[in-house]
Amino acid sequence: MKAVERIPVVQQVVTSLKAYIQEGNVEVGDKLPTEMELCEMLSVGRGTVREATRTLQATGLVEIRPGRGTFVIRTSEPEREDMLRWFAENEVELRDVNEVRLAIEPLGIKLAIQRAKPADIKVLRAIQAKSEEAAGHGDTAQLALCDEQFHTYIVECSHNRLLCSINKQITACLKSFRSKTFRIPNNVENFIPAHAAILDAFERRDPALGERYMIDHLERVDMDLENSKKG
Repeated sequence: MKAVERIPVVQQVVTSLKAYIQEGNVEVGDKLPTEMELCEMLSVGRGTVREATRTLQATGLVEIRPGRGTFVIRTSEPEREDMLRWFAENEVELRDVNEVRLAIEPLGIKLAIQRAKPADIKVLRAIQAKSEEAAGHGDTAQLALCDEQFHTYIVECSHNRLLCSINKQITACLKSFRSKTFRIPNNVENFIPAHAAILDAFERRDPALGERYMIDHLERVDMDLENSKKG
């Protein structure tokens, strides 16, 4: 017999919200119920709702507008042809972004490994564990969120304000890319071991190794982008 899967509460909330959107309860442009209303409707805490809506934003179904709420921007997930077209149309911009990432993230990880505390490494371990769990469930939205959290936290550990500021702009540019790239199985297969290697460099406290692994990872992302256009 097949073992019973323990599905995380956040993933259950994501599934419920997706169904709510895709079953015609709302239209594009509509605002979802407030956090408190969703908490009552789903019998979960605000933190769970907040993470679930961020995950939905990563899929491209909703947009979170600070101070205003969460709005529906599409009622179905993109078809394969739409996704391939999007990669082709945005190739130049994505390559520009990745060139900047290759400039700042290797520096960021060198500083981060030098300055990170044991608690910081523990956070990165937790993000990696969530990534592996999401990969096991085929949860592409959670993978996108974990990828963003992993790279953002590394830059934050550098404690360099300018790097953090630049990274915020990069993160905003990568929202749509991250929501789509993990729908391609090979990209997931590349992402998990790459992050594991980067985490190992933190464990070893080896800045040079971390820099090398980050460069390898981002160069692989560039190759994945090229392959994503072809499907």
